[in-house]
Amino acid sequence: MSHSDAIDSAGANAAGSGFERALGRVAAPAVISAARIVTRLTTRGVHIAWFDAWNSTLDQALDALPAIPYCARDLYRELTQPTSVRKRHVLATENGQPTALISLRRRRRYWEPVAYQALPGVIAPASSPAALGRALNALGIEVRIEGGLKADVADLRPRTFWSQERRQVDLQSDYEALWTSKHRNNVRRARKRCDEFMRLRIDDEGDLEWCCAQWSRMWESNDANETVAAEDRLRFWRAFMRWQTADSPIRFHTLHLLDGDRRAAGNVLMCQDGVVLGQCIVRDPEYDHCAVGVRSMDSAIQWSASAGLRWFDLGGGSDYKRLWGDSLSLGYGAIFRPKAVSALYRFGLL
Repeated sequence: MSHSDAIDSAGANAAGSGFERALGRVAAPAVISAARIVTRLTTRGVHIAWFDAWNSTLDQALDALPAIPYCARDLYRELTQPTSVRKRHVLATENGQPTALISLRRRRRYWEPVAYQALPGVIAPASSPAALGRALNALGIEVRIEGGLKADVADLRPRTFWSQERRQVDLQSDYEALWTSKHRNNVRRARKRCDEFMRLRIDDEGDLEWCCAQWSRMWESNDANETVAAEDRLRFWRAFMRWQTADSPIRFHTLHLLDGDRRAAGNVLMCQDGVVLGQCIVRDPEYDHCAVGVRSMDSAIQWSASAGLRWFDLGGGSDYKRLWGDSLSLGYGAIFRPKAVSALYRFGLL
């Protein structure tokens, strides 16, 4: 269960009888629809226009708004293109001028920004953070960003937000000395087993596609339904890697362990401001007997250190990550939704 789902389920056990809960679930769609109407009627100063498909009006708005830092507008457009998952686009205007352009992807009961899981920390193009916050709160629907945000997300006035501890590896230290003796021995055994017949390949054509496809297969049955982002990840990362240069402030790289010509494990890494983020870390289960997952993580950390980067951000939410990283950082997630929809969660009706 994700942190936001834990928030949603709090108080659900006190929601009354099974009949009351069933009745509430039947009524929930009407409550959600009413919440959107009420939000539209009570919001002042922000006009919201919805679009089911990207069009020239949205193109003009995107060109009028400030570009997302380090991401050209044409690259961002890759995330707005149709996929097998439903998308909707929102143009927010104030005094007749575009102030935010929010593209959303459907995930379970709610929506998420199309940049989520592809470009961490990005919600949508906007004229200012304040304008983005006003637009998000004027939508009348539920929008979630599960993580990757900074503390200033509070300035957007979400319905709720939370922090998450993230483990980091200090790449400029003797980080192996901080590992437990058991973990250090496991890593050394993985190196011995894998390095007898595997080699590391960096940024080879075709590796990105394999990594994204393997990630989709690994997680397609997971309740979190994160794989709704699979097509956007592949399209965006592929375009970004073709556009980036050695001097780009953000760079994506692929690292793969190979058994001959066969891929045994892979990583998609994002590098920014001296920090490496593991975006997509996968393995072929047929190689689990030689601990290829351990060797893949170890290889990614070693490569990042050799590239002169400062930190390897492992993310949060897993005891396994504690074995690798000691230093902590904080990431944030947030939920934007009307009060009435929050009430449905609070009483266990969603």
